[in-house]
Amino acid sequence: MAAEQRYIILSDNEFTLSLQSFRRTHQGVLPDGDIVNWAVGDKGTVSITINSEDEQGTKQTVFALTPGRVINILTRFCVENNIPIPRESTKRWTMRKAGIALSISLESITLEGISTAEATFI
Repeated sequence: MAAEQRYIILSDNEFTLSLQSFRRTHQGVLPDGDIVNWAVGDKGTVSITINSEDEQGTKQTVFALTPGRVINILTRFCVENNIPIPRESTKRWTMRKAGIALSISLESITLEGISTAEATFI
């Protein structure tokens, strides 16, 4: 059975921008404020450090994203940047030397009701 494995790698800056974009479209997932940095945490989490201002000054909050949420953020980045991702694919995230990566695995899909010759021209 044929299989495909792809990695879409985001630089630190691109991932920070994707966090900001996700926060705009998913209210309440991340607190308001400036995203100072992010780091890989335990068990597939990503820790986000956010600075926010209040009456007492600057407050720093560390917020952990679950592995599933990180995949959602990376997938949204791809959608916003017109990077096609098969819906049926298995998605994971991993760290690479170049940055955080969305790993996409896709096994061969059977086209029901279509002969091999017809499938060649689709």
